[in-house]
Amino acid sequence: MEVRTRFAPSPTGFLHVGGARTALFNYLYAKAKGGKFILRIEDTDRERSTEESFHIILQSIKWLGMNWDEGPGVGGEYGPYTQSERLDIYKKYTDQLLAENKAYRCFCTSEELEAKKKQAEAMGIPYIYDGMYANLTDKEIEEKLQQGLPFAVRFRNPNKDLIVEDEIQGKVKFDTKLIGDFIIVKSDGFPSYNYAVVIDDYLMKISHVIRGVGHLSNTPRQVIIGEAFGFPIPKWAHVSEIVGSDGKKLSKRAGATSILAFKDLGYQSEALVNYMALLGWTNADGREYLPGELESVFDIARCSKSPAMFDVFKKMSAEEKDAVDFNKLKPLELAEYMNPKSKLNWISNKYIRDTDIQILAKELIPFIQDNPKIPADFKNPTNPILISILDSIRVYLDRLSQAPGYVEEFFVDKLEFENDDAKNMANDGKGKDVILAFKNQLIEKKPTKAEEFKEAMNQAGIATGEKGKNLFMPIRSATTGKLHGLELPVLFELLGVDKILQRIQATMQL
Repeated sequence: MEVRTRFAPSPTGFLHVGGARTALFNYLYAKAKGGKFILRIEDTDRERSTEESFHIILQSIKWLGMNWDEGPGVGGEYGPYTQSERLDIYKKYTDQLLAENKAYRCFCTSEELEAKKKQAEAMGIPYIYDGMYANLTDKEIEEKLQQGLPFAVRFRNPNKDLIVEDEIQGKVKFDTKLIGDFIIVKSDGFPSYNYAVVIDDYLMKISHVIRGVGHLSNTPRQVIIGEAFGFPIPKWAHVSEIVGSDGKKLSKRAGATSILAFKDLGYQSEALVNYMALLGWTNADGREYLPGELESVFDIARCSKSPAMFDVFKKMSAEEKDAVDFNKLKPLELAEYMNPKSKLNWISNKYIRDTDIQILAKELIPFIQDNPKIPADFKNPTNPILISILDSIRVYLDRLSQAPGYVEEFFVDKLEFENDDAKNMANDGKGKDVILAFKNQLIEKKPTKAEEFKEAMNQAGIATGEKGKNLFMPIRSATTGKLHGLELPVLFELLGVDKILQRIQATMQL
């Protein structure tokens, strides 16, 4: 059987990490097995589904590089691939269930159902529908239809024990009696999620359903519906929950961030995909940096039951979580909450180091385009000086949005100290001695290469008896106005002696 997987988002918001990880596992498994990856839009929630969300989800999946083989914009022989365009298909199957007495019309009002639920709560028992309209005669049904009474369609539960063989979770036992007769078609004529998905998976020949473990509880409903139709049951694989750095489930206020926010922060899509693949899956040989390999090495059998930690953001207290909504923050605001030692940053840094410099320069441009401190001539990805600067600084970058601060350093004409600490470091007695000694070395030796500038600093240290922080920090302060940044020899090689001397003269007036 051909492996056919699907990702079926509801267009009720952005695509977040949990959904993107699900899409990725489906995509990778299909590609690893030489199969097909299908995108289907489940928009039967008419109140919450929006066209804007639909386009954001498609944009997010495309940015991640997960090109679907069938679905919106691509087509395929099993379409349409949007549920709201498939209502006639669902009706045909509903009529079959009604004719075979495997489903029935329920005329309960919302008020009646709410009263039943409250009564169950008061008694301290789970609410299970009591089958009030399960045994109406054909005449009684026709009378109610003639009256124009609204109705939903309920599936007639076979009430049996069910064992589901899950590729990740193992054997899972369910007692369907605890579900009751559940609604498969709502009173507005739209199918419920658990109903439509079974019909769609069958007609689209889905072989494997890979999704989050939170959907495991939906599985018995989908199995007994499929069995009622005599459909082949797909293989199930429920992947682990994703938790934040605090070990708690992600929420919109604590980490369940839009995928496109990572694009705005300057992460490369390949790096984010590599990171997400490791959320609940391990490579057979233990390697975690897998550029260009995921589509060939991924295997759903190596997924873990244990929760996967999404460590991109710092641990937050309950008060902090209540005070901030990550999805309302601008990229620079969001960056303040990020964990600098996350695995994503480690992976991203490796991708940035290994990306072809010409390609990286093109990816950098959106992040420097509107920066007034960088001359317009240097916002061209083919500019050799920009390429040289980027090649020198990339080792320091976890994401491209960090690059402007480094690039600006090369174009500062009027140097200013970033704070009093930087100013004091350059202006105390010993600091001035170091800077003067370094200045003399520049004038005397006129270094041009990074190693020559390093030797000039070493000689300044010998002349003043200073080393380590007491040697390098005053020089950094006097030449950059900062206490942190690029390795000085690398920076100095790109700046050149004349510009370094101008900076020292401006800051120290030596």
